Amino acid sequence: MSETELEYNIDICGLRLFAYHGVFPEENKLGQEFKIDLYLKVIRATPGADDNLKNVLSYWDVIELVKALFTGKTFKLLETAAHSILQELTQFPQIKYARIHLKKLTPPIPVTVDYVGVVFEKEYF
Repeated sequence: MSETELEYNIDICGLRLFAYHGVFPEENKLGQEFKIDLYLKVIRATPGADDNLKNVLSYWDVIELVKALFTGKTFKLLETAAHSILQELTQFPQIKYARIHLKKLTPPIPVTVDYVGVVFEKEYF
């Protein structure tokens, strides 16, 4: 990171999306709600308070990309879905590190849990 760059973090917490992911046919047919938390370390090329959206990473653009990917296809495994999201985040060169926590809120298991999920991290160079 050069002296003219500023590193900061973006948190996107509790993004709720309805999708048709899962191993069981019922999950693919009925769908269910998922919750995604993203933690991003980003580099801003022009530090300072210029208050211009074009000089920062738009969290709305990140959310739109995640939503399109996550709801646009069906994944059997949470691991595959989380990894795919991290791979797609390479479209934003400002991101230097990403952590995703993907949660299935109503897993089809015979016990009560708040959620099941996976956590993935990736550094971008």
